[in-house]
Amino acid sequence: MRRLFYIGAVACLAGSLALVLAWRYGETILPFAVTSAIPDPQDGKVAGGVYGNAYFDLSYPLPQGFGEGLAGPDPSDSGYYVLGNFIPQAAPTATILMAAQDMFFAGPHRDVAAVTKDFRESMSQVEAMSIDREPSEVRIGNRAAWRVDFSGVGLYRAMIVTEIRCHLVSVTLTTRSSDERDALVQSLDRLTAAKRATPVCIRDYAAGEQVVRKVQPAPEVSSSPTPIPVRIIIGTDGTVKHVHVIRATELQRRGIGDALRQWTFKPHVIAGRTVEAETGLAFGRGTSRVSGGL
Repeated sequence: MRRLFYIGAVACLAGSLALVLAWRYGETILPFAVTSAIPDPQDGKVAGGVYGNAYFDLSYPLPQGFGEGLAGPDPSDSGYYVLGNFIPQAAPTATILMAAQDMFFAGPHRDVAAVTKDFRESMSQVEAMSIDREPSEVRIGNRAAWRVDFSGVGLYRAMIVTEIRCHLVSVTLTTRSSDERDALVQSLDRLTAAKRATPVCIRDYAAGEQVVRKVQPAPEVSSSPTPIPVRIIIGTDGTVKHVHVIRATELQRRGIGDALRQWTFKPHVIAGRTVEAETGLAFGRGTSRVSGGL
């Protein structure tokens, strides 16, 4: 997890964060397979000057004059997404990078405060980088978050990170002045997220006694040399209602989807009521169990 945030910061120093992430994570992958009408994290878009993301139930009115910049790369095999890259349309004087790290696939769970402090330590070790604001708890819109400010090589940056639906959602701001940085931070007061009910995120729910029926995917999936991360939503009847294969070939996506739709689970019960649950799995050599998480 620390490595992922560190990569993002170093890319900011180069002034081309989106391009660096594309180089690091963006090997050629076939287009995403749509498994249902349920949204996935990468499905956000800008309409009428507002970035909306139905998966996170997130809405962010962009600052005046901002629009979409370069598209981000495909998600990584550890579940790191570039959700949006926003820049002034008149002149590229600032950038707003919105990203998310799936906490099921980033190793042991660490809270937002710990992640922000780790990021601060990484930035303090970068030559010519200064920490302008120590990590501290803030609010962005209706969300609790943590913020750290840093600067170097003539650019001023802030990273704000919050937890939404078992993801670390971060906003990294890069500007040419500290005043502009503060103005962009204030624009996040208009951000809203996770107002509606979402499935309960549960680590390891696809392992152990919760699984009633399991069907193994095709050999091209189990023989994959790299982990194939997958998120599933389990309905109140214990069936798999949505499969989101985060990173794979089209053949692997089809094999995983065909297999997982035949799985059944014990419905998750809270206070005597069955609820939808969301969990993560990883397929491939030596990864036939749930990966990471909360």
